[in-house]
Amino acid sequence: MFGFLKTIVASNASPIGVDFGSDCLRMVQVSAADGEPRIIAAASADVPTHVRNDPTARASFFAETARDLLAQGKFKGRQVVLALPAAQMFIQHLRIPKMDEEALKKALPWEARGKIPIDPSHALLRHTVAGEIYQDSEPKNEVILMAAARETVNTMLAAAAKAKLDVIGMNVEPMAIVDCFNHIYRRKADQAAVNLFVDIGFKSSRAIIAEGSRILFARTIPIGGEHFNRAVAQALGIGAEEAKLLRIKLCQAQPSLDEHRARQEIRSEPAAATVAAGEGFALLNASLAAANKEQHIAGGGIATVALATAPPPAMAKPPKGKLPTDPAEQTVLVEEAIHEPLVRLVDELGLCRRYHETTFQSKPVEKLIFVGGEAKQRRLCQHVAREMSLAAQVGDPLVRMGRISEIGIESGIDRRQPQPGWATAIGLSLGPVNGNRTE
Repeated sequence: MFGFLKTIVASNASPIGVDFGSDCLRMVQVSAADGEPRIIAAASADVPTHVRNDPTARASFFAETARDLLAQGKFKGRQVVLALPAAQMFIQHLRIPKMDEEALKKALPWEARGKIPIDPSHALLRHTVAGEIYQDSEPKNEVILMAAARETVNTMLAAAAKAKLDVIGMNVEPMAIVDCFNHIYRRKADQAAVNLFVDIGFKSSRAIIAEGSRILFARTIPIGGEHFNRAVAQALGIGAEEAKLLRIKLCQAQPSLDEHRARQEIRSEPAAATVAAGEGFALLNASLAAANKEQHIAGGGIATVALATAPPPAMAKPPKGKLPTDPAEQTVLVEEAIHEPLVRLVDELGLCRRYHETTFQSKPVEKLIFVGGEAKQRRLCQHVAREMSLAAQVGDPLVRMGRISEIGIESGIDRRQPQPGWATAIGLSLGPVNGNRTE
């Protein structure tokens, strides 16, 4: 009962997944060939700066750009599944006495009143039961509620209609991400694994803990790429867009920079483990230092011990607005600048993990999977994984996609690199692994 999906019609080509985020509009369509999913069409466009925070301008941009991308991307048909942007959705965990599904639906608006920042009577509510818990010696259900203002949903649907899109359903980003990777993790052992998906977007991040296809925890964290860009801009005396481009440039140059550093210094961290053959993920270095950062407590739960996180070694800052020419020096300055928001992100993720592992003590988090546009920032992800003392991977939704009819890089998809930013759109097109999700 999580998704906004109404129905999925049977066809050779899946519906087009449309992910309209704060920073980018992505559209993708997946088809099955000999039982193997492959991308048959894709297109994307960056959201202009002046549009990002203006709801009216965003709606106009979506209507005009989606229509253009539909023609450019050579998509089959016009049927689409939309993602409700996470920035416009509210997530709340509730503990409610056990009751049947119909009674729960009636109780949720009352339970949510005062706990979400919008009036439940003017919101579209969706929920999932994460599991049974005991509170005050009474059995209750841990319910994850997702809510969006009906006005927001109606605005998206109206913009889609202007773009001549045939909307057959809407889904929420957490479910789309889990659906995406359920098509990758198909082994029986994978269905019992408990993963923490860290979706680092532009305006905010999402923490999603799932056991197979079952979501156990979800929360929005108000820290994202925009905050890292602002921190860099303030520290270096440059504009936010210039800071964003600088971080992208350094991210693309990171492998060569790491090799350069390795030749000049003895690194205190063990080298990143090599990915197992056939996995296709960029495995991140999450090795522990001598001190273990976790304490096992009675009852099997795990409490994360907060250790002081030292910022990168400081270096002499250049005059405001004047950057050093050496990319390695630029990287040090950027990492120093983003240290504060990064520490806050790690702290928030630690709280999410602690809540989950206190609630479901027999289901500790086993691995981090990074998705979202910021997941390409490898050193950022390495820092999070190291501080949380967890194995981690950059989630690549294309890892088991067939390479027939390659999509060109003009679509925004580069098969030479992991594509964590496309997880939501691909999950929307692929849909649930086991049958349709209905209202």
